Amino acid sequence: MIRHLFKLIWNRKKSNFLLITEIFFCFLVLFGVLSFIVYNVSNYTKPLGFKHENVWLLTMRPSTDSTAQNRQIVEQVIQRVRAFPQVEQASFTSSNAPFSFSRMNNDFSYGKIKRIESDVYEVQDEYKDVMQLQVSKGRWFSASDNASHHEPIVINKAFQQGLFGEEDPVGKVIHVNDTTTYQVVGVTDYFRAGSEYAAEFPAVFTRINLQKNPDKYENELLIRVKPGTGIDFEEKMVKEISGIGKEWTMEVATLEKMRQNKSKLTLVPMIALGLVCGFLILNVALGLFGVLWYNISRRNSEIGLRRALGAASGQIYRQFIGEVLVLATFGLIFGVLFAVQFPLLQVFDVESEVYFIALAGAVVLIYVLTTICALYPSRQAAAIHPAIALHED
Repeated sequence: MIRHLFKLIWNRKKSNFLLITEIFFCFLVLFGVLSFIVYNVSNYTKPLGFKHENVWLLTMRPSTDSTAQNRQIVEQVIQRVRAFPQVEQASFTSSNAPFSFSRMNNDFSYGKIKRIESDVYEVQDEYKDVMQLQVSKGRWFSASDNASHHEPIVINKAFQQGLFGEEDPVGKVIHVNDTTTYQVVGVTDYFRAGSEYAAEFPAVFTRINLQKNPDKYENELLIRVKPGTGIDFEEKMVKEISGIGKEWTMEVATLEKMRQNKSKLTLVPMIALGLVCGFLILNVALGLFGVLWYNISRRNSEIGLRRALGAASGQIYRQFIGEVLVLATFGLIFGVLFAVQFPLLQVFDVESEVYFIALAGAVVLIYVLTTICALYPSRQAAAIHPAIALHED
């Protein structure tokens, strides 16, 4: 029966060419949108590696170019902030705080392993407590690193897998240039600071040592406050530290608000693409429904003859459903041959699993769509009385 249906559709390939083409393009659109959705949902289910609740970001913009004076002010600010009873911990950080729109990166190489690009986060020892990071191997920075011959760094697992593979990275020394060498002192399992929907990139934490670098200062401060601390304390804190840094610009933002802003950059295009895709599929479904209805109505004589020869209405019904599914199969064969090139060629540096899930989802949706479109015309064909069909012919 199946072989007969394939032969039947193949013999009518010219008349079915537009339908096959329509199914082919509908599949490609579905595959693209589903790949985008599966990629983001897959990232969303992975842990961030830190806790952003009750963490504020204080940004200080100095009014002078004097490094010594600015350094003195930011040190006074962090001392005052840590003294507030509502503050659990605070840490200077580079401008690429979690969920910010800033990135810092560098290339790293080790032995004969290829060079990898990694995000770099400059942080203080207290950063681990502020972001509540979990160090799975080794340790976090401490005062014992003041006497170290190499700059201590903590890496995430993505960095470890990219540069060291299965080797234990703790204690390994990475040469950056003639004057700078890093030594890995710890590893965190995850760290995705970009967005909940972003993929995890290799990450390196370098240590801010204020004593060792007197000519350098940071103007971004991450503050973990106690749960329930609200805007009243924010106003009080900004008022007091503004008295320290007179004519400085002080801005406070919560990481939760920054996370929401970052999420919108992914959610808005995902919803827009979903709506466009839904509208396109609706149009394709209506067109497919109309064409199927027209084609089936033109075959009344064939239906009447088959019924007169003893074919049951259920057989007529299953035949037309089967023909539509075979028709969809021809369109999907070309679509799958095109789509499978994405995981094979590693297009867009996305995991192959994402493409295969999207491909399977698109195939299932096309079969469901074509089946739904064929249900009513097929039932109408099966309900035709043989005498009436032959009389009309």
